[in-house]
Amino acid sequence: MQRYSRQLLLDCVDHAGQLNLANAHALVVGLGGLGSLTARYLAGAGVGNITLIDGDTVDISNLQRQVSYNEMHLGELKAKSLYNELRKVNSHLNIQFKSLFADSNNLPTLISSATCVLDCTDNMTVRRQINAATYRASIPLFIAAASGLTWQALNLPQNSNSCGCYECLVNRISVREDCMSKGVLGPVVGMAACHQATQALLFLAKGFDADIKWGHYLTGNAGLGSLQSFALPPSSTCEVCNDAN
Repeated sequence: MQRYSRQLLLDCVDHAGQLNLANAHALVVGLGGLGSLTARYLAGAGVGNITLIDGDTVDISNLQRQVSYNEMHLGELKAKSLYNELRKVNSHLNIQFKSLFADSNNLPTLISSATCVLDCTDNMTVRRQINAATYRASIPLFIAAASGLTWQALNLPQNSNSCGCYECLVNRISVREDCMSKGVLGPVVGMAACHQATQALLFLAKGFDADIKWGHYLTGNAGLGSLQSFALPPSSTCEVCNDAN
């Protein structure tokens, strides 16, 4: 009660929601600036089961925006380093890590027991594979990305005919989410991570009764302080949606 006292006061969490968080399983794919911070918020909020997925190691260029790591972590596997840090936050949680890169072959097994998946990757190919796997398994997916001074987010129920999936999005618009070529300011990544963590926590606490928007592509401009969004309907030519249906 003392640990979670501040969020227990919220109607969107309350005691029942806190129990739901304790019983939930969140799978975080990609442990860079997005995933490492998002996972920290999930652990702080008491998500009982968290699985961390990333095959990369900590590089000095990461420290500009990946706030969960420091110079002592250089050269270490991100998954193991973040696991050790999150255990310091709450040793009672069931946190697991896998130092590997997600792909179409291992994703069905990785997501099989997840209540939801958080896509924090920076690779469009992997993101499309995560979308396809979660859609076919009807597992809600929370996507976030950042580049330049903008960040993007998308909540997908992956079990509804009323909104599209990530494949529908890339079929409609040119999605450029590459901080390697465009650069990114550290706090912008944090904005995306905070939004993603908030959406996932609200869902894990209250399920589909949570007051969040599904199937809306959200873009924030940190420099202008602006937000834009548009609904993402299903695409009649989407291979993922059509194949699943």
